[in-house]
Amino acid sequence: MRKVLFISSLFLSIGFADAQPINITKAEAAIEDGFYERAYKLTTEAIEHEQTKKDPLAYYLRAVSLYNLSKEEFFVKKNPDALKDACKMVLKGQQKDKEKLYKERFEEFVADLVKTNNALADDEYLVKRFSKAIKLYNVSFSLNGDTTAYFMIGKSYQYAADTVTAKFYFRNLVNWYNEANKSGKTINNPYIDPFLFLTDVHWAKRNYDSANYYLDVARSIFGDKNARINFYQYSIAKQQVASQPPSSLMMEVVKKALIYSSSDTFFIKKENALALYLIRNRIDAANFREADTMINQFSRSKALKGNDPAFQSLKDLDIFLQPFAENVMWKMSDNYYFNTHYKAAAYLGKMYIRRTATSSDTIIPTDKEILARWIKIIEFASDNSLPGYVAILMNQAVTDYPASKELTALKKKLLIK
Repeated sequence: MRKVLFISSLFLSIGFADAQPINITKAEAAIEDGFYERAYKLTTEAIEHEQTKKDPLAYYLRAVSLYNLSKEEFFVKKNPDALKDACKMVLKGQQKDKEKLYKERFEEFVADLVKTNNALADDEYLVKRFSKAIKLYNVSFSLNGDTTAYFMIGKSYQYAADTVTAKFYFRNLVNWYNEANKSGKTINNPYIDPFLFLTDVHWAKRNYDSANYYLDVARSIFGDKNARINFYQYSIAKQQVASQPPSSLMMEVVKKALIYSSSDTFFIKKENALALYLIRNRIDAANFREADTMINQFSRSKALKGNDPAFQSLKDLDIFLQPFAENVMWKMSDNYYFNTHYKAAAYLGKMYIRRTATSSDTIIPTDKEILARWIKIIEFASDNSLPGYVAILMNQAVTDYPASKELTALKKKLLIK
């Protein structure tokens, strides 16, 4: 009798054990047919049994059944954490799938799961239940590293007035974007808000280098025509210029601002005034090598804008826009005279003469050619410029060529005139 009972129990045990893999197969078939509650019951048994509790497929199928049942009101009433439990099952299943046998199935399902979970988190975020929203977004991020969820965690902390934690999440997100961009990876739907948030944080503290760093990284990802980036660039540059003394560093700030706000009157005037100021200082200090370099850079940059389709409209805003670099020098000389910087006016006049004494920039003019050019330009100025400016040009020419009979004769002629 005991033998009969033992054999019977042995067969029952074997039969029950065999039923567990069958339960997984049946659960999969039930899901395919849309019988999610049946699949849920079958997978409940499967994940509790010794034989199948480590099978990642059991957890995957249970997660799928829970996910679909979370959309059913009757089930949610009894199991309010159905979606949350589905997420837990996915994480457990992925951990157990060490050989990645079900990797694609998990990834495809997780994408839908994260989308649904994020929607629930969004509902909490919109009614300002930020702590609940953060928990839900964290679940999404833990499932597949969803950057949208990670971004929204940062936003939730931001609007919950936890700036320190928001900075942590936004800084991480910016670093991920930056590294991906540098390595040539495609960034799907990047968010600009973290860049602007961090820019704003440093801007408020007048940490301009850090603020501009985040704008530069953002520009490398979002391009040069993003209105929000350009607005921040403009506003920060304007504050920098207002709070710093005139310097080469300030000029860099102004030039950078003009790249993205090329027709802005404030920065055009600031660039011109600053360039003239820095050049005049070099001339007054007899630092002519630096002065010449700055003059050439300024005049060339203005002349190059002659190729800009908006040249004519920009010319109305910028008096130094000329088609050739030498014409810019002439304008500079005239401007220095108007503002009573006579030494600089004479120096720029001399540079203009030397640049235009021959038809080519590559040919070094002779004294005869330079002298002839002085005479021609002084005669032109006598008919078109103020007498004081003509006198400055004449004095500079005579200083350079004191033995010139032609200049002496021209000087007498102009005095009589």
